Amino acid sequence: MRRVKLPKSQIFCFFLITIICIIAIMEAVYFVMNPDSIDNSEVSMNSLGNNTVDYTSLIKNFDDLFKNQFENTSTSLDVDKIDINNDYVYTGYEKKEISSGNYEIDVKIPVLNINSEEIKSYNEEIKRIFQEKAESVLNGESNRTIYSVDYEAFLNNNIFSIVIKATLKEGSDPQREIIQTYCYNIKDMKKVEFSDLMQLKNLDTNTVENKIKQQIQGKQEEAKSLQQLGYSVYIRDLRSDRYEVENITNFFIDNQNNIYVIYAYGNTTNTDVTDIIIF
Repeated sequence: MRRVKLPKSQIFCFFLITIICIIAIMEAVYFVMNPDSIDNSEVSMNSLGNNTVDYTSLIKNFDDLFKNQFENTSTSLDVDKIDINNDYVYTGYEKKEISSGNYEIDVKIPVLNINSEEIKSYNEEIKRIFQEKAESVLNGESNRTIYSVDYEAFLNNNIFSIVIKATLKEGSDPQREIIQTYCYNIKDMKKVEFSDLMQLKNLDTNTVENKIKQQIQGKQEEAKSLQQLGYSVYIRDLRSDRYEVENITNFFIDNQNNIYVIYAYGNTTNTDVTDIIIF
């Protein structure tokens, strides 16, 4: 059989393409293991002040936000409270208990202490999502469960924001991360929409959607690279309308005027994957 000798230029091109593919896969793995190196969270100027904001660092240290505290930086308004003896938010339900082989629970669940029907509905939802789960674990309805809940609240520009985060591991199921936020204007006594925060920071729809889509696309590419290596990963639906501005519902503003948009996929499925975009 006659052997066909490939030209050196073809061999070189094949070798070069192979090297590029290997490097691309190695970079994807590196980015996942080192999220602070990903360039999808830039250093920016805060439009409400002169502070330089390192969004990469904020995302990396997101879990450090949760100290079960209330940071009030902006108002002297005398807001009608449900309980005059407590602040605008306080820990209303707290349990820390270990039952060997059954469960480990450490939860601090907040009560929002502003006298309005909207806030009362928030409290009912918080109880339903977070407290009832804790009670079911303690009652033995879930075996081999690890459950934790923490929160952090802010008052900034008369906007009361709270973010609540739970991690839940039940039996052999994947761990879930559940994040719920609430924003309320205590001056106007009404719910804050994401468009209100956009206006506060002079953000336009194109800027917001482009940043969200760029960052989600980057995360998706990393996930697919890991999937090709045999890892089990969460695949985002880039066609979903959840990434459009008018459908943003999970967000808050901290005491440094940073707006967090939260895509906590564990809110509806068994995953601890969460995307955070900061403006």
